[in-house]
Amino acid sequence: MGPARLDWREIPVREACDTAHMPVGIGPLRDPVGTNMGNPHATFFVGDALSPTLDPVAAELERHPFFPERVNVGLAQMIGENRMRLRVYERGTGFTLACGSGACAAGVAAARRGLAGRKVEVEVAYGTLGIEWMRDGRVTMTGGISLSYKGEL
Repeated sequence: MGPARLDWREIPVREACDTAHMPVGIGPLRDPVGTNMGNPHATFFVGDALSPTLDPVAAELERHPFFPERVNVGLAQMIGENRMRLRVYERGTGFTLACGSGACAAGVAAARRGLAGRKVEVEVAYGTLGIEWMRDGRVTMTGGISLSYKGEL
């Protein structure tokens, strides 16, 4: 998936900050980890990633002025050693069934916070992805694939 970019200018955010603890939040979603995996992500660690009460807050954060290019909002819940559950509110789209770059960002975020090692399993709606943050900064992702649509034009 390429390198995880961690500098505040690369995410980007509106002001210099420690991207492992960004000074932004609304209500129960606070203190995210910022990562750019080719697109900007703010990963929030929560007690219940599936809680529908977080949905409108995630939607509001996607357009928060702290993120000049908007942001994908990850709701990550640690559910075991090196294992997490994840939902991602993708900018301009809303919650999606899976987000590979979001899973990579969440894996990096968990390692940066000391919640997991550099290799994690990330559960999304339709399966589990293996994420590894390599020592050289690159992130790899493994997992199953399936055909979601086939058509003719």
